[in-house]
Amino acid sequence: MKERINKLARGIVEIDRPLLKLSDKSFKGTLEVGELTKFDLIIYSENGILLKGLIYSDNPAVTVQKDAFGGIRSRIKCSVDTHNLQDGDKIEGQLCIVSNGGEFKLPYSFDVCSSHKSGEVISGFETKEDFIEFYRKEPELSRRVFDYSDFENAPFMKDSGIYTIYRGLKRGHDRNIALKQFLIALGCPKEKEDDTDVSDAGEGITQDENKQSEKIELFPLDVNDKPLIEKAASICIREGATDEMAFYIYQRAIEMGSTITRLYEYYVYAMPKGYKGLLPREVYLYFAYERSIEENMKLPLFYNVIVNFSESDDIYQRFEHKIQSYAIDMLLKSEFNQRLSVIYDRMILADMIDERIAAVFPAILRSYRLTTNDRRLSYVVVKYRELDREEVYALKEGNAYIPIFFENSELLFQDGYGNRYTDVVYETTRIMHKEELERKCFEILPEHAMLKLAKARNIANKGIADIAQLRIVEQVMTDMDISKPYRAFLNKVILEYHDAFTKDSDKDLSELDIRMLKNIDIRNLDRKEKDILLCTYIKLSMFKDAYKLILEMGETDIEMTYLEKLIKALIIDEQAGESKEIMMLTLHAFRKGSEDIDILNFLLREYNGLSKDMLELLRKGQKAGAGINDMAERLLAQMIFCWTDDDLDEVYHIYRHSSAPQNVLIRAYITKRCIDYFLFGKGASKEVFADVYGIIHDERYKEKVPVIYLLAMSKYMSENKKLTGEEKYVLQDVIDILVQKKLVFPYTRTLSDIIRIPDSVMDKYYIEYHGEKSIRPSLYLRILPDERDFEEVEITRVYQNIYVRPITLFSGERAEYQIYDEEKGEDFVESGTIKADNKVRLKGDTFDIINEMSGLLSQDNDVKLRDVMLRYVKNESVIDELFTKELDEKNDKEQ
Repeated sequence: MKERINKLARGIVEIDRPLLKLSDKSFKGTLEVGELTKFDLIIYSENGILLKGLIYSDNPAVTVQKDAFGGIRSRIKCSVDTHNLQDGDKIEGQLCIVSNGGEFKLPYSFDVCSSHKSGEVISGFETKEDFIEFYRKEPELSRRVFDYSDFENAPFMKDSGIYTIYRGLKRGHDRNIALKQFLIALGCPKEKEDDTDVSDAGEGITQDENKQSEKIELFPLDVNDKPLIEKAASICIREGATDEMAFYIYQRAIEMGSTITRLYEYYVYAMPKGYKGLLPREVYLYFAYERSIEENMKLPLFYNVIVNFSESDDIYQRFEHKIQSYAIDMLLKSEFNQRLSVIYDRMILADMIDERIAAVFPAILRSYRLTTNDRRLSYVVVKYRELDREEVYALKEGNAYIPIFFENSELLFQDGYGNRYTDVVYETTRIMHKEELERKCFEILPEHAMLKLAKARNIANKGIADIAQLRIVEQVMTDMDISKPYRAFLNKVILEYHDAFTKDSDKDLSELDIRMLKNIDIRNLDRKEKDILLCTYIKLSMFKDAYKLILEMGETDIEMTYLEKLIKALIIDEQAGESKEIMMLTLHAFRKGSEDIDILNFLLREYNGLSKDMLELLRKGQKAGAGINDMAERLLAQMIFCWTDDDLDEVYHIYRHSSAPQNVLIRAYITKRCIDYFLFGKGASKEVFADVYGIIHDERYKEKVPVIYLLAMSKYMSENKKLTGEEKYVLQDVIDILVQKKLVFPYTRTLSDIIRIPDSVMDKYYIEYHGEKSIRPSLYLRILPDERDFEEVEITRVYQNIYVRPITLFSGERAEYQIYDEEKGEDFVESGTIKADNKVRLKGDTFDIINEMSGLLSQDNDVKLRDVMLRYVKNESVIDELFTKELDEKNDKEQ
């Protein structure tokens, strides 16, 4: 660029420019997420003239390896980075080429898709019905897609219930069963082959333990023979019998006053599960005095005491301390069943709850008894939508006791082979429900995970109202293994809080609050939520994080105030200030209507791109009173370098009136406009010619003035002949130099009205043709009325791309011509007619006499013709005599 400007400033004319061609008109394609893809662009000069230039990309995802290029042929290496993008994103923009072959835009557009084969398919599952329909059409492919790790990223999987069920089923052993159960959970009708999966589930499901004691009536034993009863009881004890018949025998022996060793112990061992019948009083007293009761006796005995005696009964009072200690021990071990629930309900009081109890009691308070008749099943799997973990509980005879903290929890069932099911018929019954005890637990141990999660759920569902609630939600997200959908939900709730309450440079926010913001996965945020996060970063002066985020998310629609605050902070950062991405961000703000003077000054100082974009900035800067000098100079130089004419004069005037215009650039512009005017017939302003006149006028030695200035000035004066005496004097000097250099053109003759033109110029007429320096034209000429056929004659290149042919015409003659490129073809590129205008410098000279003779030849006036011919002979004789005499005198002097 500098070389071309300097040449023009010295008045050197170069009209040959490279004919730039591109290997591609645009770039389009589909790219995979997370990859760096490369593509090449070939820039070459079709006419062999050296190319020089720069190339820019206006999208940060597309980068050019090397900005500058030069030569006849250049390979531009570009790369597209999709690491920060997601399936379905689009990369659009253009490569901007600024060169001595002109300015060009090369658009590109790339669709970003998942790297997995299933990616395109998965992204199409907007609803669960989409997947069900896909399964019906492509069952085999559906099985593979179901097993891909990114299947959980399908749009319909944002539903936390569906996601939770999928995660639970995927841990099952058989993938086919898992897929079928998943489809059933989505609402797809069961296939016939699955009808036998559950056998009579739900029919006669509940078998209450409380009724088991009634089975005792099946074993009537009305025997009054004490020895026989004692013998039978002894045999049962020796054999370790604990069935219901043995229980009745032990009871009968006790009723008959037997003192057999360990009779009471085996009586309790054999007690039917959940037995509520009243025991003999001596049994209660025996164990009440017993210091140590075997562990496997405690539950049936204490349960029986609880259900048979009130707090005022002496038997209850004798056992109260032991039962209470047992209840606490079992509670701390997290043991639970229906009989224990009765004991807990009676024995655990609010004032007894300490941190140890508070840690385990909430799970018992939220426990349910689950019953199913499907005997294939071995386990119940409890999955919370909020947590990315599961709890597994054994099924015993179709029963299980399970804690369920939240009503929207998902229950799955697992058989002995590890297969999991969702379509199981079951019933659940809440065992304990004491809200006052649960509240007490939370008061004693507010950090209890599930209780804190429950509180966080309530806060999130209503919206975070203050910073204390924010901290509860954040603590839950930090301490617990939150599931992906619920984490995404909580992140959105947190963002809504910051959008509503966080202030600029908020002092109330802690390191935890900041860390939670940084940990938000933007892939789960929509455009509005990303903008909220970005604004929050900016409010908190987290500019590096904001910049990183904006690089990942691309364009943003945040309020201009925040965008300007970010950009100004980045500009101040010296390292970031030179970033191309920041330049694009700043330009985005400008195009969105930013009026900030610092941003505008930065762009005026640093931005380089296509001329029209730079001019837009220059106009805005001029209007705003910003520092436009540097931009005006760079833009003017670029436009001259790129042969750009549109708005060139406007840029020149802005630059010319700037504080420190450089003379070299002004002269370059003047030279270009002289070239445009003289060689290519384009208009030029009066100001340009005023400058050219000043340059010529002020130069004492006019020969030093660039020829293009002399040519342009003289031609301009030929078209504007109202000249002052001083201007005519300057013009005369200019024409004398040009004639001496044999730079004579048709306009030269026209100046004879105002200045002296040599007879050698005036004797002829001139055909002028503007063509190409590399293509020599062919001129065909005929002089009418005598010549009928066109004959090829020579036409000479006089200056740059201008060809001139002088011709002699006499009165009554006219010349017709046709010009062809190189060889004569069917179509000529230019044609015209020139008539003799009888315009001569001196009346009566030789040319004038010949011209008069030519006119009389067509008239029937021999006498007048004879007089003119005699005058011609006499004139020639005089000239010959004078010339001979002058020559003799000169020779004498030399001798």
